[in-house]
Amino acid sequence: MSVFRRIHSEILVENEWHRYRRDRYLLRNGEEGEYYYIDMAGSCGIIPLFEDGSTLLLRVERYLLGRFLYEFPIGGMCPGEAPLEVARKELREEAGLLADDWTALGSFAPYKGASNEICHFFLARGLEERGQELESCENIKALRMPLAHARCLLLEQELPDGQSLAGLMLLDRWQARGGRL
Repeated sequence: MSVFRRIHSEILVENEWHRYRRDRYLLRNGEEGEYYYIDMAGSCGIIPLFEDGSTLLLRVERYLLGRFLYEFPIGGMCPGEAPLEVARKELREEAGLLADDWTALGSFAPYKGASNEICHFFLARGLEERGQELESCENIKALRMPLAHARCLLLEQELPDGQSLAGLMLLDRWQARGGRL
């Protein structure tokens, strides 16, 4: 049984990607409290794997951080979207790739204290290059490289991307359970 029982929820700010909410809750002992959080439909990350064992990282300009980060293709979900549908769209738009073989690697909670977001990660194989379809606000360069080099770039950059690191861990877990690249 949960310690919390939601008694009221209100949206304070809303856009197409998320809502900033304030919930009121009741504890088992009768105390009331408030919780502020970002309500998100989720996100999807993709580890593209070419037949030769190479992968593709993106070098993405991140506005909030004021810097570029290396990361796997990752995109936010809108309410009602299915994770695989979003993963296919993000791979096509950000990386310029289509894939015909998809494997779910797992999910994780990237911001568990500040958001209800769940990030779903996929391995994409059977890749075909099509060219990026970037939005005007995106500054993204797609870089193909050996998977081992991508791992080093993700781990050794000054400010690593947490979602991409979690994606690597999900890939490692999948391989430890018998998955083959």
